[in-house]
Amino acid sequence: MADEIKIEEAKEEKIPSMDDFKEELEASFKQHANAKRVDMSKWEKILDDFQNKTSFEVEVNEAVKSGVTASVDGLRAFIPASKLSLGFVKDEELKDWVGKKLTVRVITAEPENNKLVLSARDVLRDEQEKVRAEKAAAIQTGLVTEGTVETVKDYGAFIDLGDGVTGLLHVSQISNKRVKSPADVLKEGQTVKVQVIGVKDGKISLSMKALEAEKQERKEKQEREDFRANYKESGAATSSFAEIMKKSGIKF
Repeated sequence: MADEIKIEEAKEEKIPSMDDFKEELEASFKQHANAKRVDMSKWEKILDDFQNKTSFEVEVNEAVKSGVTASVDGLRAFIPASKLSLGFVKDEELKDWVGKKLTVRVITAEPENNKLVLSARDVLRDEQEKVRAEKAAAIQTGLVTEGTVETVKDYGAFIDLGDGVTGLLHVSQISNKRVKSPADVLKEGQTVKVQVIGVKDGKISLSMKALEAEKQERKEKQEREDFRANYKESGAATSSFAEIMKKSGIKF
């Protein structure tokens, strides 16, 4: 009899259904939806920063393989070692960057893959270029100065003028004589005297040939002055015009 009563009670037990968890499910869905909206709101700002190339500051959280991580509005971001600085950063040096604050820019933003990549190098490079352009703009055409051969290319050489300013010495501006290859005349680290022949859009054009022309002009001017002096000292009665020219070494 007792067994029959237990069976009847078991039959009367209500089997749980989705309706029984309606409130809990709705609360869970609502919480998930709110979290999703918050994340997308953060991504929207990141995408906006990405599009506008906006720079902002982050603090390095940890060193990982081939880079470091940082947090942007609660989202995990990766900064590759190659994007930390203008210089090369070794893997064993990454731990030294933890805790440092960096001015960065978004270079990859993929909300669907939860992928966010930042770069400090891009910001530093733009700042460096801005300073270099300002310094280059202050350099006037016609300036004669010394510089150091930085790199030699097939088309010419880049000359370090100091203070972060570099100019291009095109192969056609190296000498009045024909130069087959800049490497035949110039070596890296060599000090050269150049003249600024053009400044446009922050780019500086240099010439050694122009100085050769000036040097030749000065030489010819000195020869003419010497000729006049010799002519005056010798006198027209004692020296012929041809003899004076011969003494001066001037040929016409």
